[in-house]
Amino acid sequence: MRYVKRAIEDYEMIAPGDKIAVGVSGGKDSVALLRILAHLRDYSHLSFSMVAIMIDPGWKEVDIGPLADFCSKFDIPFYLVKHPIARIIAAKGENNPCSLCAKLRSGLLYSKAVSLGCRRVALGHHLDDVIETFFLNLVHAGYLRTFRPVVYLERMGIHLIRPFSYVPESALVHFVAREGLPVLPPLCPYAGKTQRAAMKEIVEFIAQRYPYFRERFRTALQNVSLADLWKQRRPKDDHGGLDL
Repeated sequence: MRYVKRAIEDYEMIAPGDKIAVGVSGGKDSVALLRILAHLRDYSHLSFSMVAIMIDPGWKEVDIGPLADFCSKFDIPFYLVKHPIARIIAAKGENNPCSLCAKLRSGLLYSKAVSLGCRRVALGHHLDDVIETFFLNLVHAGYLRTFRPVVYLERMGIHLIRPFSYVPESALVHFVAREGLPVLPPLCPYAGKTQRAAMKEIVEFIAQRYPYFRERFRTALQNVSLADLWKQRRPKDDHGGLDL
């Protein structure tokens, strides 16, 4: 909870009177986010309301009863948006279905949030996600890049907020187990088989050797020395862009 409050304050994620849409997959991260935001709504100085939005992409049938009951218990309006994302991806024969699925789910989530009068959408990405995304961009795209705690989507007129940006995944695992939160089985047939899963193994390998790695990584993102990074390359020159 301490890390969540600090991230919210550091990046001014929540303003008085906000109506927040929480993107819910039914996994541990989004369910934990629901529980913690509900606690802050009820017991902190932050004055906001919240709703839960779940996108059902149609991969498999799942009983959402426990999740809907959980939301009702904590006075969180729950909305289920069904869309044939699985059929669309199958028809396109995508080699990289994760990217298209994520874009479609995000678009549906943001549109529903706006229709409900929400101007902030909370996502359950945690510190491990931040680090894994950095390595994904480094290894597969050659970029030093990851996602930010707060992003404004001008086209939609909403802010994306990530209150778990400072929280390691292990802390969420313990929290969910301790609170007995209702976690649904994975809906995605590719869970555990993606490039991100490989990055997760790398992050864990480094953290085993350097226990403070995750915390140091977060600190590094807030202490970037641009002067010590290489300049951007110019377009191909007369030498044909060869690395001599």
